[in-house]
Amino acid sequence: MKTPDDRALEASLPDAVISQPAGSAVSGRWWILGALVGAGISLFLLLQGAGPSVTLVAPHGHGIGPGDPIRFQGLDVGEVVDVRLAQGTGVELQLRFRPEAQGLARAGTRLWIVRPLLSLDAVTGLDTLLGSRYVSLDPGPEGAERRDRFTALAAPPVDALSGGLPGLDLVLESPRRNGIQPGAALTFRGVPIGAVTAVQLSSDATSVEIHVTVRSGFARLIRERSLFWEMGGVEVDLTLTRGVELGLDSLRSALVGAIAVATPPNGGEAAPGGSRFKLHEDAEREWTEWTTPLPIGDDLLPRNARAGESYGGVLKWKEGRILRTIEVREGWCCASQAGLIGPRDLLTVPEGSTPESAILEVAGQRFGLAELEGQGLVADLAPGLRRIAPAAFGDNWGLLAARAIGASRELSGPEDVLVFGAPGSSPLAIDASRIREGPGGGMVVAGGPPVPEGWHGGQVLSRKDGALLGLMLTSPDGGAAQIAPVQVVTSGR
Repeated sequence: MKTPDDRALEASLPDAVISQPAGSAVSGRWWILGALVGAGISLFLLLQGAGPSVTLVAPHGHGIGPGDPIRFQGLDVGEVVDVRLAQGTGVELQLRFRPEAQGLARAGTRLWIVRPLLSLDAVTGLDTLLGSRYVSLDPGPEGAERRDRFTALAAPPVDALSGGLPGLDLVLESPRRNGIQPGAALTFRGVPIGAVTAVQLSSDATSVEIHVTVRSGFARLIRERSLFWEMGGVEVDLTLTRGVELGLDSLRSALVGAIAVATPPNGGEAAPGGSRFKLHEDAEREWTEWTTPLPIGDDLLPRNARAGESYGGVLKWKEGRILRTIEVREGWCCASQAGLIGPRDLLTVPEGSTPESAILEVAGQRFGLAELEGQGLVADLAPGLRRIAPAAFGDNWGLLAARAIGASRELSGPEDVLVFGAPGSSPLAIDASRIREGPGGGMVVAGGPPVPEGWHGGQVLSRKDGALLGLMLTSPDGGAAQIAPVQVVTSGR
């Protein structure tokens, strides 16, 4: 029990008051505000780095969901971030593009949901049987305005089946359809170069017309005498550990068919658009063994690069004293500032010939080679090459000089080249892997099919920069062709 003295002591003591240090309440509020600002900045930077968001309205979702990719040319360029019902009918997909692909969201871009599609007229989206659905697109024209809302196509556009246009449109004729469907691949050495875009009866119902589009970069593979045939079959991989595996390419070929094409060595000129070919049921063995060098690519040479004019030369001479024979040698020549240059064996009086019988016809003129040599108008230019001085052509040289070769440089190592011969004809393509240093120095073409004699003296141009690297010198005995360097001088007699 408290005494009167205890109660008096308690009353005299002050009450304890709990207080915060000065400014502490303000500091707490600033901490919260700073956190919110930081989160906002982070969200802003995240949105900025994620690329633009667009809305895609589709008639059906087809099982697509958040996280499924957006693909262009086989690469992921974004993803689906949300799927919801649209007002009325259909669904709305919220898409987010990667920053480097944000330019694809522009006017004219076509988008569609890729899923397995099996119908009488088309089989597409087979890769989604084993993987997720995805959104595919065909971009609109370069420079088109930005768009943030699109309407999805119900099915892939027909031109997308061929990998995109422009391309070379062909028609293949067959007595029956044989299971060929739109979307079927057109292959060259097993590599897809185009696709079937339509299958229909001819106007008189006597045959089936299969419309094919070859992608522009491969159009030069198709020549006047190219041959087409049907391919099919299913490749099955049977192992003890994995069981039966069926490749998607094989499944696709089994469902929609496939067509192969090959070009013989004498395939002729490039086939124009609208050309018609017979579709064979099977290939003969030799068709699959042809190794005809043909140029590929949308641009064979860099912009503004060109080959100079080539002039066919024919050298005739007589041999023998009693039984005289007439010999002929052909090749190509071209004009340079030093004069008309060409293969040495074309611009030289042959050994064993009657000198006065050696007649050269080139660039619309006729020369006695022995007479030109006597006047000093023919001289060596480089190993394997000679030149005829401009003075030999008189007033005609001005026209030749106007069509002369362009800039030249040394071929220091293997690189992709084109060989030009007859004006207006397709060039001969040679891959860098076939060019190597020869036994005595210089570059030779080895491996693969030999360079035909018809390219003797053809201009060899670099596909990298369009520079003239030399002239092609073929071997009559079938040996390796040589690339003779061209040493262009600034003046000539």
